[in-house]
Amino acid sequence: MCVFISISKEIEALEKRFRAEANKKVDYKPVFQASAFSNPLLPAITQPQPAIIDFYEWGLIPFWVKDEKTARDLRLNTVNAKTETLTEKPSFRHLVNDHRCLVPADGFFEFQEMKGKKYPWYICLKNLQLFGLAGLTDTWTNHVTGEIKKTFTIITVEANPLLAEIHNRKKRMPAILTPENETIWLDNTISIEDALSLLKPYDENQMDAWTVSRLITTRGADANVPSVKDKFVYSELSQPKLIY
Repeated sequence: MCVFISISKEIEALEKRFRAEANKKVDYKPVFQASAFSNPLLPAITQPQPAIIDFYEWGLIPFWVKDEKTARDLRLNTVNAKTETLTEKPSFRHLVNDHRCLVPADGFFEFQEMKGKKYPWYICLKNLQLFGLAGLTDTWTNHVTGEIKKTFTIITVEANPLLAEIHNRKKRMPAILTPENETIWLDNTISIEDALSLLKPYDENQMDAWTVSRLITTRGADANVPSVKDKFVYSELSQPKLIY
């Protein structure tokens, strides 16, 4: 799973990197740690509007959901979508053709399990570059209140060797796209098969990773601070072999 990401760059940096203009109606601030389970409002770039950075809630609600309780319950299971079952799952299969999106990020967090303990890691591209995660969006209308929710899910793929060693229980990673493939992913003219072919483990040689403190999972603590990404050494872990 991928349930913690960071987008710690200012909106102007996102606009420059993705060559898109942000929806200025949303007062967006950099996010050092976003948890999917709080359904945060985050930037996304969609197929219909590739030149616009709009804002969507993390945790997808399919358009066909009939009531608010079902929407709340279902989105707990739709923060991620597995590449292998995108065209099979009812929540996602109707979105693959024309509801693809990019979710800007500059890093994400995963947990390594060792001897019954979990150790948090921060994973990013070398030089802390911004990158685009492959995702899907949908729009749901609450038929009681009339409220419209724009939501998204992040697609995951099999882990590359680096992530397989870090995320050593699930062995998954978010689908990171190269800049060239970002454009193709948002192209309305390509086939579903060609779109799915872009979803593969990212080159581990272009990535970096380090352990961080347990601030990210400390109950009651504010983890949306720059220090959540700071390196923290656990003496019981053999870390050098995991740094690429």
